[in-house]
Amino acid sequence: MTFPIDFVVTWVDGSDPVWVAKKNKYLTDSQKIDANDARYRDYGLLKNWFDRVWRYAPWVNNVYLITDNQAPDWAVKDSRITTVNHDDFIPKQYLPTFNSNVIEMNLWRINELNEHFVCFNDDMFLTQPVKKEDFFTGDGLPVLNGSLRPIIAREMFSKSVFNNMLFINKTFPKKDYFRKHMREYLNVRKYGIVSVLVTISNMIYHDWVGFFEDHLAYPNLKSWFWDLNRTNPEVFEKTSSHRFRSTDDFSIWLLKNAYLATGFFSPRSRNFGEMLGVSNINDLKKVKQLLKSKKMVVVNDSIDGVEADMILNKLVKLMEI
Repeated sequence: MTFPIDFVVTWVDGSDPVWVAKKNKYLTDSQKIDANDARYRDYGLLKNWFDRVWRYAPWVNNVYLITDNQAPDWAVKDSRITTVNHDDFIPKQYLPTFNSNVIEMNLWRINELNEHFVCFNDDMFLTQPVKKEDFFTGDGLPVLNGSLRPIIAREMFSKSVFNNMLFINKTFPKKDYFRKHMREYLNVRKYGIVSVLVTISNMIYHDWVGFFEDHLAYPNLKSWFWDLNRTNPEVFEKTSSHRFRSTDDFSIWLLKNAYLATGFFSPRSRNFGEMLGVSNINDLKKVKQLLKSKKMVVVNDSIDGVEADMILNKLVKLMEI
């Protein structure tokens, strides 16, 4: 593989009083449902995240830390890390923003960012050595799970997933692509028989019903963002105008779904990684198991109550390498 691959990680310190004051200045009552403290909570594992990259992906080209002028001193001093602030790449009319969709949908505007990059959240950890081929093929195809899954409305912000698929169905009709790339969608060896059977059960529908969202770090192609902005700038403008997450947002999954719908991808093994919601002390046992069995683990914070600090402290110790 001759082309370079960059990593991008987005991070916020939700306990920073300067940042909190700025957020509260723009926060309205209607936005408080989604803009709760847990959404912006820092686990204290950012350095651990980078240590895992250096250990498990030493081949990475550049690593970009995306923050709102909050980068820790140790990160600024590390020559291996390129710190990028929101005002370095997001158009000024959309700042300040507290919307992860806005931040991720504008990453392609970072001038130095290479064509092939992998987008991480700060809760997506490498747990074993990974190869370039875990993210891209030698021909530059993103490696993704192409299983079909109908969209299930679990929360009000499932609408952004629906918005993505509405755009996909209008732009990349299933009838034009599915049969041409059926092998990618029905790969039993990579996805497992259950996922393939679910995909088969959804083949009866004329339109795309949705794709499996494994919520792992996704490989992306900068040129696809450029093309989308050239042909449909309203996708970026509409989302970027929302300082906090909105039901009218598009998300970066839109790009992932575009790769999948057009067949421009290579199947990724279902065993590559897994997301786990941590809500109580017992969930840490599951995290420990996944750290030994997957190449990537996503530790999603759903902790409430007085035990939050205790659980997070134990999580930090568990993640030490």
